[in-house]
Amino acid sequence: MKIDWSQQTIVLTGAYGGLGQVLSQLLLQRGAQLVLVGRDAQKLEQLKASLSDDVKILVGDVCDKTTLEKLKSLLQGCQSQQHMLINNAAISKAGFLAHQTAADVQKMMNINLIAPILLSQQLLPWLKQAKQAQIVNVGSSFGGIGYPGFSTYCASKFGLRGFTQALNRELSDTQVTAHYLAPRAMATEINSSAVDELNAKLGNKVDQPALIAQQLLKAIEKKQTEKFFGWPEKLFVKINGLLPNIVSKAIKKDQATIQSMLKNEVKS
Repeated sequence: MKIDWSQQTIVLTGAYGGLGQVLSQLLLQRGAQLVLVGRDAQKLEQLKASLSDDVKILVGDVCDKTTLEKLKSLLQGCQSQQHMLINNAAISKAGFLAHQTAADVQKMMNINLIAPILLSQQLLPWLKQAKQAQIVNVGSSFGGIGYPGFSTYCASKFGLRGFTQALNRELSDTQVTAHYLAPRAMATEINSSAVDELNAKLGNKVDQPALIAQQLLKAIEKKQTEKFFGWPEKLFVKINGLLPNIVSKAIKKDQATIQSMLKNEVKS
């Protein structure tokens, strides 16, 4: 069954972030019915005002049972032939593990991994009501490459990738498909100034949210269940899966630069 955006009801998390705003605009232009979820009421209201009065918003933490119940109740009034959950909300805090607090680690895992798992679990009955449904987990190239200075972020995205793969196999006899779509570095506020400087120093390419949003929608339309974007990052992911020592040696050449650029990314 072909993706028909005008027949979609889409739950989108992280909607007021850089990528989320562009996705919201593109999806609305395509005629989708949007339900935007986030913890900041003011930012959600501002985004809704810039989009349409028809857009629905829900303020709350999706790790909270009350928020999940409110979301399921809200979706009961959304009538469409196709349903989609886009788990886009994420945080990235650079820094070596020795410099992070336990709270830093827990927050990263809750937002990047636990929330998408809980949302997918709780919305499965709603997704299965549609003639066609998708769970789209927005990942990262760091979900395929363990990179120094991003150990907990990598763990969360590796975990999201494994969850998506397993879930997709669990749902193989249903009309629901799970996707892990992984951009490379992105020019948004998710990056600290130190990370921006590190990318510039190492010559890492950084994509604009508008490009990534188009890539994501195209991959969804093509029904690609796993896709890494950007060259040479997607090549490194493949090499890392087969011969991780080669990637380790390549990264080690940049170790001094990474240590220098991230040395001030300390406990919050």
